[in-house]
Amino acid sequence: MKTHYNLIVIGAGPGGTPAAMAAAQFGSKVLLVDKREAPGGECLFEGCIPSKVLENAANRYASVKEANIFHVDTDRDPQIHWENVLKDKQTIVKQRSLGALKQIEMLPSLDFKQGSVRFVDSHTLRLDEELFSFDKALIATGAKSFFPKIAGNALDKVWTNRDIFFNETVPKELLFIGAGAVSCELVQMFNKLGTKCHILERSERILKHLHKDAALLVQNKMLEDGIEIQLNVNLEKIEYENDTFSVHFTQESVAKVLEYKHVVMATGREANLDELELEKAGVEYDRKGVIVNEKLQSSQRHIYAAGDCINAPKFAHTASYEAGIVVHNMFALSPHVVNYDKNSWVLFSDPQIGVVGIDEQVAKSRELDFSVEVYDFKIDARAQIDKRVDGFLKFIIDNKTKVIIGIEIVSEDASSLIGEASLIVANEMSAMDVMKAIHPHPTLTESFSKLAQQIFFKSMMKRG
Repeated sequence: MKTHYNLIVIGAGPGGTPAAMAAAQFGSKVLLVDKREAPGGECLFEGCIPSKVLENAANRYASVKEANIFHVDTDRDPQIHWENVLKDKQTIVKQRSLGALKQIEMLPSLDFKQGSVRFVDSHTLRLDEELFSFDKALIATGAKSFFPKIAGNALDKVWTNRDIFFNETVPKELLFIGAGAVSCELVQMFNKLGTKCHILERSERILKHLHKDAALLVQNKMLEDGIEIQLNVNLEKIEYENDTFSVHFTQESVAKVLEYKHVVMATGREANLDELELEKAGVEYDRKGVIVNEKLQSSQRHIYAAGDCINAPKFAHTASYEAGIVVHNMFALSPHVVNYDKNSWVLFSDPQIGVVGIDEQVAKSRELDFSVEVYDFKIDARAQIDKRVDGFLKFIIDNKTKVIIGIEIVSEDASSLIGEASLIVANEMSAMDVMKAIHPHPTLTESFSKLAQQIFFKSMMKRG
């Protein structure tokens, strides 16, 4: 016998959970299902939240160690109690997951179940041994670590971000394979804790998907801090023997081997779809995830998909945005379509990188008439006071409308500055609009006014 729901949501992360709760508030009978015993997804349990708890501790530890640059003497070498940092992480994770469960319990038409699901047909799911039918479904299963095909006996023994957050001690050494966002955040965090860190990257620089100017500032900071980086690497095989990894690779046609106690695989992410048996539901997908239209409908129009399991920006907040689009399209008369042109994100590297809107590469690909204006933090009062002058604020401007269509920030405080940047892009403001704001001095947020004034004076000189 089948139990029927108006909507079944597969995956209780930052996409699935808000969608399920919103649909239940509309009065629909909803089932939210996840492999974990509580909602939150990888972002909460092994991703965004754990990494930021540990990163916060590492940054504060590093700031104490570096206090001498501000002429502060410490009586003894600072110590970090890692076991207590891990307890903090677990407390925050538990607090947030239980909070989500309580919110779910307050919605009588929303059920949460733990287990693995797979499609039986386009209107039926099997949850362990139970069958559930549905009018609509949302696939929000997220992504998982991608493992390239590499020879050797060690792939099942290397770490991913999931493993590294549960290690009870700070590793003495770590070898990272890949230099994307996850790798760069982790390598800088552990380097601050005293771990010997080494990166192998197949490209000519780190963060290959980011703009070169920003990526190189982070790369140079890594090198300054003693992180070893080897680029243009071709990985051959990874062997494991006597509690040690042997990583074989070539660089400029020269065969090399590195031996490390711990290896972290950080070579990207792939959609987490393996167990769903999407073929039985007639849902089309490829290596990038479930194939959806601009309304986030799959090839079966009553089955939607959102979050990291589709080919779209892979951020928790973007998944929550997509969840809102999905629920609206399920229950409202006039559909909404996704628009990532005002999306924002932050890389919590050192310095941090924050981006909102359209970057230069996208602007070029669309053949837009645009210009780029930059404010260098080397001339900024707050940056000079903080002794963190490496960075910049960048506006990407549509020359026809004068609207700021994209903003890039490289700064140790990019995560704080990105809020104002998001509002500027979301409200389609021009430099003249930004100039109307009176920013306090001396703060880094003052840079928005400074750059707007720089653009205004440049335009006045052209008129003259």
